[in-house]
Amino acid sequence: MDLRDLSYFETIATTATYEEAADRLGLTKQALTKAVRRLEQDLGGPLFLREGRGKAITPLGEVLLERARRLRLTVSDIERELRGHAQGLAGVVRIGGGTTSVENLLPAAFRVLNEQAPGVRFELSIGMADALKDKLRRDELDIIVSPCHGEDETEFDTQVVLRDEVILATSPRHPLLQRGTLRIEDLAEARWALQSQSLSLRAWLDAAFTTHGFPAPTPLIESDSMIMLHRMVEEMQLLTFCARYMRRALVELPCPQVTMPRNFALMTRRDAYLPPAVHLLKSVILKTADLSGGLTP
Repeated sequence: MDLRDLSYFETIATTATYEEAADRLGLTKQALTKAVRRLEQDLGGPLFLREGRGKAITPLGEVLLERARRLRLTVSDIERELRGHAQGLAGVVRIGGGTTSVENLLPAAFRVLNEQAPGVRFELSIGMADALKDKLRRDELDIIVSPCHGEDETEFDTQVVLRDEVILATSPRHPLLQRGTLRIEDLAEARWALQSQSLSLRAWLDAAFTTHGFPAPTPLIESDSMIMLHRMVEEMQLLTFCARYMRRALVELPCPQVTMPRNFALMTRRDAYLPPAVHLLKSVILKTADLSGGLTP
């Protein structure tokens, strides 16, 4: 079985048509068709069935796709391990994080690592937790600092480095601030600016309301941009749900029923090879977290 054919097959399986896969790979459709035929001859069965103008993957193809992904990650790990031995404490560390972790941990960690290993360079990706975890799964990142949930501890190697709370926040002029500690029923008439429903913070908030017998909030404004949400909350006296550290000019509305404790963890792919520079960065971040004692409100 040719490794290049397997690589072509993975691209074909994850695109809608042979033409799209050919464009992505810079090859002809005929070359990809021949690669699939060679694999089918080796395996003794079809990998795709025609479906209208496109294709549908067969059960045999699904099994091969999973194995091809694993093999690609293994080959990538082998390459990185050999480069790590050749380079020692050098090369590129690919790290991802959200705004909270980047502002609190990474600047000091990068400074210390640069002093200890000046040959190391950094590629920093800033984004939402779900997107960063997908990049980690695809071996596009070596390590991420991200909010950690129970299922993450099963899938990834995790080490908690920060603890935070996600709270209700609003503008300093909101009338609910005059009422002291709130209960969830006090929020029934509130207007909201919230993240999209696909994000874990929003899912937790919705569940908090429904668990207590109230409908989930219907936001007046919905966005994945926290900067935009904060501006709208300030201008329009809305409520939002954000990390305490990230409230900036907003004011916390105390409401224990919708206060979400949250852990941030260093995450790497389970059983993946980590270059020496990544191991050193992990130890530096852990020491930085110990010194900082967590997030500053």
